[in-house]
Amino acid sequence: MTIREIQVPFQLQLQAIYSEREANNIVNLVMEFVTGQKRIDRLMNSDREIKADEQVAFKNIIPRLLNHEPVQYVLGEAWFYGMLLKVDANVLIPRPETEELVQWIIETVKAWPQPANRNYKIMDVGTGSGCIAIALKKNLPDYFESWACDKSDGALTLARQNADAQKALVDFVGMDFLDAPQRMQLPHIDIIASNPPYIPMEGKKEMDTNVVNFEPAMALFVPDEDPLLFYKALADFGKQKLQSNGYLFVEIHESLGKAVTDLFKGEGYKEVVLKKDMQGKDRMVRGRC
Repeated sequence: MTIREIQVPFQLQLQAIYSEREANNIVNLVMEFVTGQKRIDRLMNSDREIKADEQVAFKNIIPRLLNHEPVQYVLGEAWFYGMLLKVDANVLIPRPETEELVQWIIETVKAWPQPANRNYKIMDVGTGSGCIAIALKKNLPDYFESWACDKSDGALTLARQNADAQKALVDFVGMDFLDAPQRMQLPHIDIIASNPPYIPMEGKKEMDTNVVNFEPAMALFVPDEDPLLFYKALADFGKQKLQSNGYLFVEIHESLGKAVTDLFKGEGYKEVVLKKDMQGKDRMVRGRC
């Protein structure tokens, strides 16, 4: 069996459950992962025979994809802000809009002067794969300490592995952030960053199968009656623990822009900004203490 003979039917099978563009992206990821060849190399060597170990890999991978399992979980990896990170079902798959949040944070604080007697501390709340905390640690000066917390032991294990692989020093803390006494034990912080759960449970029926059936519900959903649950906790934490003129950055659902900005303003945050992502959707909010 050649590269062409496996790639063409593979593409057609995926197009039954994904758009042509998305199916093509998945095929390219899988083909490169299994064969070790970039797309241009596969085009030039489409008659190369698939090796025995590659055939075994395809036999294991393709049924999982056809069952709607996200390709990132199947391959065990995902790209984020120039880093190849490990991912599994304990963590959300990093998204491009979260990269935009990271970029906004970096642009905001990179010019800060080095403090005289201490380092700046950044806290990533609900770290998952560790993508935000690790990216910030790698892209900010050494006087920015990176901290991160999560309730899931599985997520923290994976996040620590990613930090080690990226040679990024991040202090990870296991805790339930919604429990006020627990979060009050955290140190004072200069920057809070979070991509918290924000999808009401009723929104589940409108979501893709590959998200609902495979990504961790704990990291996605909030009660229908309290969609701002985590933003309230973050705002409260910031008022208690943010240093003077520190920032709170959050990712939001596109429908929550006004609600979150009103919440932050009501809690006394200054310079509250609602920012759109590259798709033109309200996706991020920043407030200053």
